[in-house]
Amino acid sequence: MSKSSQKSSRIYLAGIHVRLNGNEECKRYIITQSTTKEVVKNLEVGLELIFENGQLLEAYDYEDGERFSRFLMADEKAMSYIECEPNPLLVVSANPKGLHQVGGALPNNFIVPENSCRVPFQYLGFITNEDPYFSWLPFPIHLTCPIFLDIDQVFLDYTNPLHPVLLDRQQVESLTTPYEYLNSESEIVYQALRFDFKEKSKMSEIGHAGVPIWVQYPTIPTCPKSGKVMKFVCQLKGGTPVEKTNVKVEDSSHEHFYDELNFWEDGSLYVFFEPESKTACYLIQNT
Repeated sequence: MSKSSQKSSRIYLAGIHVRLNGNEECKRYIITQSTTKEVVKNLEVGLELIFENGQLLEAYDYEDGERFSRFLMADEKAMSYIECEPNPLLVVSANPKGLHQVGGALPNNFIVPENSCRVPFQYLGFITNEDPYFSWLPFPIHLTCPIFLDIDQVFLDYTNPLHPVLLDRQQVESLTTPYEYLNSESEIVYQALRFDFKEKSKMSEIGHAGVPIWVQYPTIPTCPKSGKVMKFVCQLKGGTPVEKTNVKVEDSSHEHFYDELNFWEDGSLYVFFEPESKTACYLIQNT
């Protein structure tokens, strides 16, 4: 037992949807969602766990900064302490010379995954491992995903970081799209926004990293190649205007779907990565 688990200690979690029984799903959630008290107090919902001598003693739900005692089920009482590091909330901070980028034209040296999807993969920018927060990445990650398809989880193999391969290609190619004005020849290019990540206690409108804030029930992916739990990279919420497109929208009430970056109108794109297998996972949640 570690020194930190032998005394009274606390874990703060960004979210409340977890059964505190110490199983693998619980461990995955705690490691991914662990953060600071300051962050939890500024979220819609969060969770505080109090351990005494390495066992769960009390738990408190947070709702908009207010703290409420949480009832523990029989299998949750005395859960063993789970080692984790609090993940900072890293918000997008615009900077013309920033290390990272959302949007922008497809780089000349980057090739989107080969596919026959109904609509194209969108280029969404890049996250670089030059940032100390992302030194665990093996290389800069060019973000690309078919965001206009009805995706569940899309896995890309980045063994060649400039030409990723779509895993489970047949399943992804079978997906439909609700966007009636798009086809396989559609082109949408978003304005490039350079930025850095800054530690804050409140989220930004464009996106953040450090800890995912789930719109729906948490979906922390497992790498299909290594079987390991994947690590959170970033969560994007959109807002970057369209710079160039060949999409013709006949119904003006639908124009807002195509005039700026968005994920199913009011959703978030979550990006995870497993550095050993060099595999990324993309998924979208909305209200």
